[in-house]
Amino acid sequence: MEVELSGDLHDLRPSVGAAIYRLAQESITNAVRHARSATRINVSVIGEDDCVRLTVADDGEASPAGRSQPGYGLLGMAERATLLGGTLEAGPTRDRGWTVNAVLPRAGSAR
Repeated sequence: MEVELSGDLHDLRPSVGAAIYRLAQESITNAVRHARSATRINVSVIGEDDCVRLTVADDGEASPAGRSQPGYGLLGMAERATLLGGTLEAGPTRDRGWTVNAVLPRAGSAR
């Protein structure tokens, strides 16, 4: 597994920092459990002026049965991002593997 941290990640609201941690944790857990024949998991956290971007990608094979509905883990992850005013997208990549992309505003949301 490779982890890359870049940009300004200081002075994040505690709710944003905790959410990035939990989203990364769940994404890695999903990759370990579901990415057949994966040889790598890459985690990237980038602090920008107004947001924090998280990307977790693996190179595993798609499940032969495929899923028409996202699992509860993905739904919970999307809900966590939305509650903070952010977004979360997850799905298979073009060639092979799965990627989770989350973008959270640095200040979080008061929703």
